[in-house]
Amino acid sequence: MNHYAFGHPQARINVYIEKAPPSETLWGESPSEGSFKALIDGDIKSLGELGGNGWRKVFNVYAKLLFAFPHQSIFRPNNALNWQNYRDQCLLQDQSDTALCFGMWDVEQRGKGGGIHIIAGRTHALNLGLSEKSVWLNNEFAKHPSLPIFICPYFDYRQLSNAKIDVLVNLINGSDTAE
Repeated sequence: MNHYAFGHPQARINVYIEKAPPSETLWGESPSEGSFKALIDGDIKSLGELGGNGWRKVFNVYAKLLFAFPHQSIFRPNNALNWQNYRDQCLLQDQSDTALCFGMWDVEQRGKGGGIHIIAGRTHALNLGLSEKSVWLNNEFAKHPSLPIFICPYFDYRQLSNAKIDVLVNLINGSDTAE
């Protein structure tokens, strides 16, 4: 499977999902292997329309996660009034400091370069070889023992609810337990 990403290569917040949306339908081809493609205004809406409700949920949960950080956090966007505006006008765009990575990335190598790295879904973490290397805090959340890599439920409202987003934020902010 081709691996590529939307967003910025040195993003502060990097999310990893196994399968990509139908980007080739939108642009005529998928981004090249290992590349990062900054989205532009309207791309998230178009990808949601082409890929269906599941992709709208991924983008919504990503934006909601960023807005769940405290106002003083470096991870919380300060260039939008709410998560909906941020999703539509900034998320995964050139200066957003966010990335959404698809396929088989070397997350540990990228984690050594800085930023926060979130693997969405236990199965994807297992396929990336990180599930067994991580410390499981409960049945749904894990953290790599030495790198800023986190494993959480898939970015879907039922799997990563608002309450679970708060757990993830607390883990990223340095809390050592998941409730």
